[in-house]
Amino acid sequence: MKSGRVAILPVKIAVRFFSRTNIISQMQADDMKLLQEFASGNSEHAFATLVQRYINLVYSVALRRLNNAGEAEEVTQAVFLILARKAGSLRAGTILSGWLYQTAHLTSANFQRAAMRRQRREQEAYMQFTQESEADHSWQRLSPLLEEAMSRLGKEER
Repeated sequence: MKSGRVAILPVKIAVRFFSRTNIISQMQADDMKLLQEFASGNSEHAFATLVQRYINLVYSVALRRLNNAGEAEEVTQAVFLILARKAGSLRAGTILSGWLYQTAHLTSANFQRAAMRRQRREQEAYMQFTQESEADHSWQRLSPLLEEAMSRLGKEER
């Protein structure tokens, strides 16, 4: 029981500290200012600052969901593309870190579903190909026998 209290105590102190210093509100305001700066003037510096600030958050969410570094990188790129596209339409009170977390989570889930659908389609195509190949193989075995039988027939019977 004591180990749980020890772990909770620093969190409580941190929450009290941040709420007193209003750092979280300042960060949120700064995020929205950077986002508006990007949306209104296509400021690459503003967007790069946001990416640098939140790339680890987005990547870690995707990696935990997908368990694949390459796929997590793809999702991370997709999330920041979504942010760039929706930058001007996010509400003023949006907590960007929360929005990015949720978007990363949903994008990872969509990526996972698409991968499963793609794998299922590829498996079906493979099965269809192998069935067609078996039919071709059967025809290759049957073809010489058919030719031999046809050659035994007389001209009138062919």
